[in-house]
Amino acid sequence: MRHRLPRSALVGLSVMSLTATAVAGATAIANAEPAHHVLLISVDGLHASDVTKCMAANLCPTIASLMANGTSYSNVSTSTPSDSSPGVVALTTGATPKLSGVYYDDSYDRTMFTPPAQLPTGTVQDCSGPPGAEMQYFENLDINAPSTANGGIGSRTILNESIDPAQLPRALVGGKCVPVAPNDYLRSNSMFSVAHQAGLRTAWADKHPSANVMVSGHGTANAVDDKFMTEINADIIPPSLVDTRGNTVTFPLPNPTGDNNGPFITDKVGDTSAYDEIKVDAILNQIDGLNSAGTKQVGTPAIFGMNFQSVSVGQKLVDPQLSCVRSNNAPGCDPNYFPGGYEPTTLQFTPQLSGAVSFVDGALGKMVAELKARNKLSSTDIIVTAKHGQSPIDPSKLAKVGHAEANVVTNAGVAIAQTTDDDISLMWLKNQSQVTTAVNALLADKAGANTAKVQYVLSGKALADRFNSPLVDPRTPDLIVQPVPGTIYTGSGAKVAEHGGFATDDTHVALIVVNGARLTGGHGNGGGNVVDERVDTAQVAPTVLAALGLNPYKLDAVRIEHTQVLPGFEG
Repeated sequence: MRHRLPRSALVGLSVMSLTATAVAGATAIANAEPAHHVLLISVDGLHASDVTKCMAANLCPTIASLMANGTSYSNVSTSTPSDSSPGVVALTTGATPKLSGVYYDDSYDRTMFTPPAQLPTGTVQDCSGPPGAEMQYFENLDINAPSTANGGIGSRTILNESIDPAQLPRALVGGKCVPVAPNDYLRSNSMFSVAHQAGLRTAWADKHPSANVMVSGHGTANAVDDKFMTEINADIIPPSLVDTRGNTVTFPLPNPTGDNNGPFITDKVGDTSAYDEIKVDAILNQIDGLNSAGTKQVGTPAIFGMNFQSVSVGQKLVDPQLSCVRSNNAPGCDPNYFPGGYEPTTLQFTPQLSGAVSFVDGALGKMVAELKARNKLSSTDIIVTAKHGQSPIDPSKLAKVGHAEANVVTNAGVAIAQTTDDDISLMWLKNQSQVTTAVNALLADKAGANTAKVQYVLSGKALADRFNSPLVDPRTPDLIVQPVPGTIYTGSGAKVAEHGGFATDDTHVALIVVNGARLTGGHGNGGGNVVDERVDTAQVAPTVLAALGLNPYKLDAVRIEHTQVLPGFEG
């Protein structure tokens, strides 16, 4: 039976009472029994409904065990926009884009300048020209990334990537033109900042090196002590590699030459799971007290974790080999293959998604088993959630309309500085006085043919109430277009779902919090509780600090946006 748990003394602390207990340095919270470790896992794309389906199909015994022994949340929302960057920022900082300044991994800033590597050969970026530049914080920052302006060919590898300073955007600070690292592009601190400053070891493994740096928090580039630098969008995919645990990981669809035409890791669920497995083995190293590389005994981090890509890819991929449509009926294609994550009508998992879910559940099982084998399970809190969902779940709602919304605005005579679109569209205009013209054009399209499948447009006061005013904050989009759910602003034949939007399929994700002692049978008969209260994934960050006996009020988001510890948390 679903019910709300009584709040513990810890959770009952209001922001005001936290203020009263705040002192210099990290502060233990009264009546909290601190855990030694928190393992945070983001299974990108994992809806709350996916957990229900996988349990019914007996595909996820580990997740079922976590739910049976922990607390799950039935009414969870991700960040909005629900892109990976604001998603991981929410999880690790507690902040919304209004505070963090992170709207997407590809966005715009009206005061910043293009990275030197993106300028024509011989051009020096000295921040002397007109400001305004695309902000790219993803694989484009890698040391081996190609230069768009110079037509370079990339040679990004899966392991041991790092950030190229020449690929960083520039800002004019104190009269100097300086690079803006990912963590300093983020305007707030993070749970890693707070834990690191308290002398605790931290670690994180994400899909781009830039994400591992960003979550360190503003002004604290090294707050993540052990950054496991892997790249999901590596150019070079070998047939196999030996990972940091000494295991041979095989890629069923390799690209050993780094051919610009692919295939790419996310073109195959098997490749994506192989990539995820590399990060899983790094986590197992950390559970064993080693660094992620497995080369040095450093102790298990207080905060550590990773994100999985397999489920997200399994939900949206049109397989380039199995799909007869995408492969142009190439030999070996399957005429019965149905793309994406969910079967028509029944909305049950396709084999593609079933395999991805099973893989992730097995990987989680490995982590739990390793914690138990190392006698660390009872001192570890485990949190499983998702940065974002994926839309649409129902394939009958899919509508791919290209970049129709941008066409509508451009045809109205409005010049766009930057459009970032998936199943949401963020627009920054060259002339902000044209916002009304752009909005009117979109609303006129909606009232007519609705070629852009517009559901609503956020602009003006409505936008400023939710975020910062674009007239004041150089990063806030001038308008946000939420299309009819199921719409994707793409013409790509490679996918049948996306994320980024505000719709339920994008934002309603799973969230499970488990005290590891319950998995050992040493913490009474509790567990299996469901909290129906509306919560956000941003509440994970202060909850992690509370679990470690640190003061959540040290987070900027707690002080400024009043982000709360999760209700029902009993660390």
